[in-house]
Amino acid sequence: MTLRPFVQCAVLAAGLFLVLAGTAPAAVVLGIDQLEKSNFAALQGKRVGLVTNPSGVDSRGRSAIDVLYHGSGFHLVKLFGPEHGIDGKTGAGDPVANSRDRRTGLPVYSLFITPEGNYRHPTPQMFAGLDAVVYDVQDLGNRSYTFISTLGYVMDEAAKDHVQVIVLDRPDPLGGVRIEGPRLDASFTPSFVGLYNIPYVYGLTPGELAEWINSKYLPRPCRLTVIAMRGWIRPMVWEDTGLRWVPTSPNIPTVEAARGYTATGFLGEIGIDSGVGGPYPFQAVAARGCDPDALARHFNALRIPGVRAQTYDGEGVHLQIDPRNSGNLTAINFQAIEILEDTVDGFSPFGRTDFDQRDMFDKISGTTSIRRQLSYGRPVTDIVHSWDSGVSRWAVERQPYLLYGMTPPHAKKAPSVIAANTPL
Repeated sequence: MTLRPFVQCAVLAAGLFLVLAGTAPAAVVLGIDQLEKSNFAALQGKRVGLVTNPSGVDSRGRSAIDVLYHGSGFHLVKLFGPEHGIDGKTGAGDPVANSRDRRTGLPVYSLFITPEGNYRHPTPQMFAGLDAVVYDVQDLGNRSYTFISTLGYVMDEAAKDHVQVIVLDRPDPLGGVRIEGPRLDASFTPSFVGLYNIPYVYGLTPGELAEWINSKYLPRPCRLTVIAMRGWIRPMVWEDTGLRWVPTSPNIPTVEAARGYTATGFLGEIGIDSGVGGPYPFQAVAARGCDPDALARHFNALRIPGVRAQTYDGEGVHLQIDPRNSGNLTAINFQAIEILEDTVDGFSPFGRTDFDQRDMFDKISGTTSIRRQLSYGRPVTDIVHSWDSGVSRWAVERQPYLLYGMTPPHAKKAPSVIAANTPL
């Protein structure tokens, strides 16, 4: 299975562009770098809150907390941490308590589950006294990775509280061309791992997604400013940016794990080993009773462009994924289930799962139909093709919110600040 033809051609064109350029791509200047270069023009005279975690760094590796705390002409007064906490160390789904930052002494509010309750959506008290909230968190480009839900909830509360939102933009590590996977069913209740009716891989930077959220998701738009990157173009994957990967959460220590999350992130929800806790987090497939050699043969027989399976430690297969591959990564989750059913006696992907596991699988899918189709034995090829119309629609729907093109700008300098300000 592959991407839609127009998406696949764009991916291949991206690789050709980099080859013909003859030199390494220019280093990407991040949104936070642009903010620093402007002497924090967007923050002057404001009391500021910051949503971040360890992935929020400038191109020199300095923490966004340190950069803003030592900036002049404004006051950083509050910090906010998404899932995994502001230090990025808390396990997936585990509560994160409010605290104080030990370096700055600033209060830290958890935008997740806390010992006191669910605070995924900020409260008016959290934003009290703020003029602006800055968002600087690296994302993966997947609908189920919860940082983008936090972004939407922050924007929603900011609109209600007349607080400006400033997004410091960062690359989509999968690139800005790849679009794939299911969209949310119209009848399916959105959740924190599936808040928006967008494909599972949506091909936008955080700043571009924020523009879409402001226009299409929020009942009342916020005052939004996106500090754009310089030097990033849509064909770039992470390896093209010249930036160092900083772990976004405990099980995403490398960019390989970030890419693998797209290919195997569904599997762990129903008890299939995806390599988490081992040397290849989100880059492996294994199950009790599987024959790793047979598993590798079946995977490689699919001839997924840019993807190869190798056995490791006699336990399963390690999926080696070319960063510029044109294969459908989301489909690998369901191909793995189909292969395990064919190669492991008595394997039943949902037979030994409990309600919570099936519910989470459905929430990540954005529909109950994929699980039901897999249970009924519908070929994965058919399931993947059923996504085509939603992907095609999204390729058109996202166009008004794209801040970056397919090739570097030549005639005029790329803007350092792109603002979409909506009066309240």
